[in-house]
Amino acid sequence: MATKRKQMMAELRALDETQCRQREAQLRRRLYDLRSQAVTDKIADVSQFRKAGKEIARIQTLLRQRRLLVANR
Repeated sequence: MATKRKQMMAELRALDETQCRQREAQLRRRLYDLRSQAVTDKIADVSQFRKAGKEIARIQTLLRQRRLLVANR
């Protein structure tokens, strides 16, 4: 059985570059909304900051790996 992280990476790898960028934009918007909620003290689960940030980093890493792979061909 795959861990959540491996499963998430498999799902991200299945996406093309445009879909990855759209997902990243959604996550950045989510992070912005979370910060807005934190200012107004309406956030219930503060772990969402870290989860969104880590997923953004995973997407950026995946896109970078793809660019390097293409450049090295």
